[in-house]
Amino acid sequence: MSVSLSQIIEAAGLESEPTLTVTRATAEEQPITTGRLVVLIDDRSKLGEALRHYPGEHPLRVIDTTFRVREATLSDALDDLAPDAVALVLEPVPLFDVRHAPDGVRGVMDRLRDPVDGCPWDNAQTHESLRPHLLEETYEVLEAIAAGEPAELCEELGDLMMQVVLHAKLAEQAGQFTLDDVSEGIRAKLVRRHPHVFGDGIADTPKLVEGAWEKLKARERPNRESVLDGVPRTLPALARAQSILGRAQRNGFERDSAASADLGERLLDLVQEARELDVSAEDALRDALGAFERGVRTAERAERARPE
Repeated sequence: MSVSLSQIIEAAGLESEPTLTVTRATAEEQPITTGRLVVLIDDRSKLGEALRHYPGEHPLRVIDTTFRVREATLSDALDDLAPDAVALVLEPVPLFDVRHAPDGVRGVMDRLRDPVDGCPWDNAQTHESLRPHLLEETYEVLEAIAAGEPAELCEELGDLMMQVVLHAKLAEQAGQFTLDDVSEGIRAKLVRRHPHVFGDGIADTPKLVEGAWEKLKARERPNRESVLDGVPRTLPALARAQSILGRAQRNGFERDSAASADLGERLLDLVQEARELDVSAEDALRDALGAFERGVRTAERAERARPE
């Protein structure tokens, strides 16, 4: 029985859908973030591979030759696809719950940056003016992780995410890129740099994954003059040293540690030791400093409580 695309669209109730993407099972499709995706089933054996970037629990509708519509998830549909199924209609992939709705995070930011009815402070911000806020929010996330408080970490991650949303809104208003571009960029990069998960690559240890990541990154950025390009100079010295030592080692440049009278070299030896132990030198120093600080404060309290 011949089924037309217009009949499928009508059966799925998509006549008024503003954004509709139509493809075939033989054409691999990246996840769609806006509108619905209609997949015409021209080869059942190719369907799983074509939709491999979608999660198994992703919602969809199955349409058969009688135009009956059945709700299912991708994994259920692939496991038990009816013989007369002719098309799948997939919902768009949500962008980490930053919704387009007026009361969603994105909608709130649209209101705050409205040039007429928005917030004067938010409308006065630029990428440059937000730099200290981004740094502060990042450190507050680190403190929440160190405190081991899930509720605090959840709140601080929200504050950090808002910085991302605000920077993306500034860029959107300047006609440069959007939050969708940011989200799709990192999604595509994660898929591209994890061929051992999303493709046929092999890497079964963290070190092999790191090595493969560096090679893929080098191919994507052929204009970089050094493997060390891109390590921020604004990182604290210990964190930057650990990052540089790591990149150098993963790319075949080993540093020989040796006893030295030079204080800087001895500090670098300790950072190298931290890398070998898979420990953050910055966090280790922060933890040790915190313990020392608590000791000083305890001694001060004891001193104050001592009778005159």
